[in-house]
Parts: sequence; structure tokens; C-alpha cells
Amino acid sequence: MSAKKRIFEYIDDQQDEIVDFLSKLIELKPINQGIRGSGQERAAQDWLRDQLRAAGFEVDYWTNDSSSNRPNVVATIKGKGDGRSLILNGHVDVVPVHDDQLHRWTVDPWKATLKDDEIYGRGTSDMLGGLVSMIWAAKAVLDQRQQLNGSVIVESVPGEESGESFLGTRSCIERGYTAPLAVVGEPTAGEIQPVTCGTFMFDITIPGKDIHTSMKNLTIYPQRYGIKHGSEIGVDAIAKSTKYIALFQELERNWGFRWRHPVLGSGGYPAPLDKEGIGAFSITPALIEGGTYFGSLAGYCKMTCQVYFPSWVSAKDVWEEIKIAIRSVSAADDWLRDNPPILRVDKALEGNDEYFLWEPSEVPVDHPGCKTLATAWEQATGREAQFSGFKAVCDATVLSKAGIPAIIFGPGDLSTGVHGPNERISIRSMLDCCKAYAALIMNWCETP
Repeated sequence: MSAKKRIFEYIDDQQDEIVDFLSKLIELKPINQGIRGSGQERAAQDWLRDQLRAAGFEVDYWTNDSSSNRPNVVATIKGKGDGRSLILNGHVDVVPVHDDQLHRWTVDPWKATLKDDEIYGRGTSDMLGGLVSMIWAAKAVLDQRQQLNGSVIVESVPGEESGESFLGTRSCIERGYTAPLAVVGEPTAGEIQPVTCGTFMFDITIPGKDIHTSMKNLTIYPQRYGIKHGSEIGVDAIAKSTKYIALFQELERNWGFRWRHPVLGSGGYPAPLDKEGIGAFSITPALIEGGTYFGSLAGYCKMTCQVYFPSWVSAKDVWEEIKIAIRSVSAADDWLRDNPPILRVDKALEGNDEYFLWEPSEVPVDHPGCKTLATAWEQATGREAQFSGFKAVCDATVLSKAGIPAIIFGPGDLSTGVHGPNERISIRSMLDCCKAYAALIMNWCETP
């Protein structure tokens, strides 16, 4: 029996243990509220540290936050030293389940529930399932006493969901963990995704003027001579915000026609020409707040928006286009022309306080890492590898900026309840990706 087949059978035999391992991580609730400094990863990371040490890994454990409460865990299988090393990177933090979402869950989000071939629970797809699959792939190689020339570095990091890479992945790089290839186990449905979007956030605060709601008619209809709109009567900032929502929708449509990519699209790679890069780039008003009293027209409306843009366009150019469009809409409104909205964006784009910016990343499809991973997938599953693009962002950006080519590949799917109710992952997808990670380790790090 070949070494790979023996390892594949070992992974199948360990299915119950792999499911139990994921279930324990879910129950430890490594929640990150999405606000910097809010992560609660300690309990899960401490448990992982102990499990990895007991399994025989060389384990490094440290914190890079002021409270020393958000640790990194890195498990290593040392190679002989004359082969290529590999980083398998995953974040342990998961998004919260807010009260207004909880009633839409059909199961307890913090207790793993099995239904047919799927495990339900917060973080199953994003991305505890990928992290567990990577750990067990490395454990299979270790338990089967497979010798390697290059080292395998498995990273469990905090802070990804809040953009705190300085606590996690960047801290790993600064600590000396580098390699000629990294794989980030985000949910890709088993597709190989060597390219990501970029993203940034911005706030737009539209000014209004408070007035008693019974006087709203003064803001809707022309008034008698001498009453000037906006100065002597109110202005509904929430109503004004719809102008900018419509603008963002129009920009999205323009981008959909303008920006195309053979991988970052819905058709996969190689993609038919009529399916390249469809609908990957967007502006989403994710949070909206406005008004100060239920009996008043809203004196302000603030929208927090997230932008996804392609890897070959600069964030500054995208932001400049958005600003120009916002100014055009404001200039066409009597009130907004004299009272334009206030914008806030990342200091890298505008010189303001740091907010949120992730640069895109891209590895060529013909890179040796992509080819080796494609071969590993085919060896593990018997199916042809599928290439596509990651339409979100992740720590692949951080690794790529440090000169480490990073590919996104993992079990789960962004459409299966990720950041929403009833998040789930297929057990079969976990086992398939676990085998593919193991085959990648053997192919890339090379067996003597």
C-alpha cells in the first residue's frame, strides 16, 4: 500500500475523532465581536495547544496583545532541512451570534449538531472546519511516521475577523515563520482560489435637520414665499440617504461590466468568456443608523459601507471614483450641495484615523504551489481540481505582502450560513480537504 493511500485510509478511520475535535472548538466559543480588542480566543487556543503537544507536535505559544489574552498556537513537523517548507494557516476566531439572529437558528449555535452529512454550529465553515482539517492532515503525516524533507507549519491565529493581523498572522511572520508557500483554509467548497478581492470600509454621514414629525409636510411640499428649504424647516437625513444607496447600486452595475477576470468570477478556470468576473465587486451599506428621537425627523444618517474591488485596481483609485460620484449626487440636491456628507475612511486612503483596509492578493494559476495543490486534490478525491477566486478577503493578503505566496483552499462554503444563521459544513468536504492537505504536505515538502 502506498504511503498516501495509507494516510487517506487513516483519515477516513478518524472521522468520528475529527468531528469531535471540531465540536469541542465550537463549544469553547472563540468569539470575536469584530471590534478591535474584543476577541475571546484564549480558551480555544489553550485547548489546541494542549492537544497538539499531546499529539507530538513541536508547539509554539505566545501572545502579541497588551492583555496577553489572545494567543497564537503554531505546531511544527520539522523536516530534514533540505526540502520546501509549507505553512497551513487558519484563524480560530468566529463571529458572534447576536440576539436578533439567534431566533433564526434551528439548533444551538454553540453546540455542534449533526444532520445527515453536515455539522451545524457557529464557525463550522468560517473557519474551524478548515483549521481542524489542516491539523488532522498534519497529524496523519505525523502519526504515520512519514518523513519529510521540508517542515510543515500549522498556524492557529486570533484576530482575523476584526482585521487584527498584527496579533495573529503578521505576528507569526515576525516571529520567523516563513515558507515558499502558504495555504489558508478558508471555505472555498474545495476549489483552489489563488486570487482574492481587496476591501475597505468607509462611513458616510448625511446631515439633516431635526423637526417634529408632525411638520414633515413642510419638508415634502413647496412652501409659501419666504420659507427656505432646509433653513427654516426640517430635512430628513434618512430620506436623503436613499440617493447614495441608489448611487452605490449604479456603481456596482458599472463595475460588473467594467472589471473582468478569468479566475475571480463565477465560471471557474478556465472560464467561458461569457462568465468571467461576474458580480464580484460591490458596495454594501452594512450598518445604518440615524435620528435621535422617535418624534423627530432624522437629523443625521450614518452608513458604514464595505467595498470589494479587484486585485489589479488600487484602493485609492476606487475610493477616488466613489468620492467623485458622491460629490455629483450632492451637487444635484439643494440641501446637500451646501451641507455635503462627511466621509471617513482608512488613513492609507485619506489620511484619517486607521479604519479598515485589506489589499487584494494574487498568485498565478501556473505557480508551482497551485499545480502541486491541484495534483494533491486529484490524488485525494479522484476528481479534477477546480480553480476560482475568493470573493472576500482573508489572511492570504498578509502572507502575500510578506513575500509568501498564499493560496486559499478549504472545506465549507461561504453560502452555507457563514456570518448568518444555521452555519454548517459537510463532513465529506472536511475529509476530502484533509486528505488533499496531507497529499500536499507529502508532495510539496517531499518525502526522502
